[in-house]
This record gives sequence, C-alpha cells and structure tokens, in this order.
Amino acid sequence: MNRLMMAVAALAMVGCSGSVSGTVGGISLNVSDSIFAILKDNSGKQTGALVFLSDKPKLCESLKANRTAKSATGLLMAISRSNNDGAIAPDVGDYTVIDQNPTSAGNFAFAGFSRTDANCENTIARDASQAKSGLIKVTTLKGEANGSANGTFDITFGGGDKVTGNFNASFCDISQLQLNPNCE
Repeated sequence: MNRLMMAVAALAMVGCSGSVSGTVGGISLNVSDSIFAILKDNSGKQTGALVFLSDKPKLCESLKANRTAKSATGLLMAISRSNNDGAIAPDVGDYTVIDQNPTSAGNFAFAGFSRTDANCENTIARDASQAKSGLIKVTTLKGEANGSANGTFDITFGGGDKVTGNFNASFCDISQLQLNPNCE
C-alpha cells in the first residue's frame, strides 16, 4: 500500500507548476504555468536567474514569440549571488529578498507581483507590487534543456501584503528575448 500512495503522490506532482497563498493588492494568483531562465552577461557568464509564475499557460512559448498576456496575474522573482569579485552563477540555496541594490556579497532576490489590464499595464500600484522582504529557498536549479528550478518562497510586499508558496518551474531559454513584447 505504501508504494501505491507514493506513486499517486508522484503522479499528482507531475505538471504541478507551483502554488501561491495570499494576495497582493487584493489579487490572488492561481498558478497555471511557471518557468525559469538563466541570466547571462555579454561574455556568457551566468549572473542570475528569473522565476516566473503566472495564471496563463504556455509562458515560454509566449515569451519566445514576443507576446505578453492581457489580464494576466504573475509573480516574478529574480535571484542573484555575488562574492567580492562580482556576480557568480545562481545555485541552490537561500536568497534574501531585498528592495534595493545589495551593499555586500551574498544571495539576494527581488520580486514583483502584477495583474495586467487589457493594455498589458500593471494595475497594482508600484509601491504595493514590489517586494520589500522575505526569503526564497531554491532546492533544485538545472538551467539547461529539460531542466527545472524548484523551491519555496515567503515574500512581503510594499503594501504589507504577504504571499507564500512553492514553484516547480521548467527551464526556458530566453537568450533571444525581445525587449518590447506585443500585448495579446
């Protein structure tokens, strides 16, 4: 019976992109898809990673097609590590959420919550939608084809709202990402 329960639990996790509990600006997020991408500098050195959870499906395909969704809710988390020599590749570990540029070496994260309107503009006030503090724990990070990033988060935003949850994000190679996506 124990094997059967483990098999059911494993099947339940397949395709699970993550979850978000709590609201920001009165808006909740029912996660439909999550992706992550590795950020690189001009020389190809890894400098950070992005994790994006959304209530819209097919995030990677939309980004690669230079599209952003109307009436979409999302949580974007950016993680970075640094030492005395500058940025280093992201890895598993704990990342402290901050609201300004770090002044020392360590693992840091920024986060933002959004709800877009028919023109793809964020309807949540900037002060309320930007994270002020919290912690993101990355337990798996494999930035390559068929890779994934997994972890948990506990984030407080500018208006005092708080969200907690987890992510199981698929790798998305956004190296050819356009800066001005079409609102669709």
